[in-house]
Amino acid sequence: MKDNKKEVLIELKNLNKYFKIGKEKTLKAVDNINLNIYRGETFGLVGESGCGKTTCGRTIINLYQPTSGQVIYNGIDTKGLKGKELKKFRKSAQMIFQDPYASLDPKMTIGDIIEEGIRVHFKDLSEKEIRDRVTVLLKTVGLNAEHSARFPRELSGGQRQRIGIARALAIEPDFIVCDEPISALDVSIQAQIVNLLIDLQKKKNLTYLFISHDLSMIKHISNRIGVMYLGSLVEVSPSESLYKNPMHPYTQALISSIPIPDPNVNSADRIKLEGEIPSPIDAPEGCKFSTRCRYAKDICKKERPILKEVEPEHFVACHMFDKMKEK
Repeated sequence: MKDNKKEVLIELKNLNKYFKIGKEKTLKAVDNINLNIYRGETFGLVGESGCGKTTCGRTIINLYQPTSGQVIYNGIDTKGLKGKELKKFRKSAQMIFQDPYASLDPKMTIGDIIEEGIRVHFKDLSEKEIRDRVTVLLKTVGLNAEHSARFPRELSGGQRQRIGIARALAIEPDFIVCDEPISALDVSIQAQIVNLLIDLQKKKNLTYLFISHDLSMIKHISNRIGVMYLGSLVEVSPSESLYKNPMHPYTQALISSIPIPDPNVNSADRIKLEGEIPSPIDAPEGCKFSTRCRYAKDICKKERPILKEVEPEHFVACHMFDKMKEK
């Protein structure tokens, strides 16, 4: 998936992240993913709970070491980075976690939480310069200086998530993994956080990996979207193209499930997935979606499809993708 007009910031090559379950079983959380993320874009990653979205994000920023394959960041393979090179990478790639309360140390004040990364990566700053930077960061995320002395328990969910954003921004990263940053928030707050992220991206030329199961929101914020199923990418496309012309049957079912606030819309027209949901520990030999797919043929049960470009910038992993057009 190459585009000479765009600068590749992150390249995933045959990326795998497996976890041992007991002595004999293996959970393939991320299974042979190949993907480019371009500088300055928001790449949305969507799929059902447990499909491997968060594990993929954590592997990209080196919180998990890949089982095999490569994460190439700005031309450098991140596997095995040590010392100054690892510190430089951690400064450049940050994460906003899903649960804003669990990700903040309850014993630390907000000021201490934001200062922590600054003290590690900007050791030449004076105490005043550090405090001034914290104040600027708080204002950047819509809070004020007085929040610096408070503890996480004294803040609302939306305010805590803003602190998580400020902490990620504190060390001036280029890339941020946003791991379902709005799923734990009230609907009235979700739009505020998403608009804040969009505004910060424009001002600071940030690159996002935005992980979510909210199909409407991910369409709003993403330039391109990848759809995951049981650890594998089944479709990658520009946002508008994916919603107008989904080619994988799983993507079609996901988009069909988006609630439409219109009583005249017939719910019977929605695509209903049937069949057995495979275990991620014992996935089918061929296409992982074959047990739930209405188009599945013998080849789907025997041979694993690979991600292919079937239209400009639109990739799909499906033996029967041409049938998807006959909706």
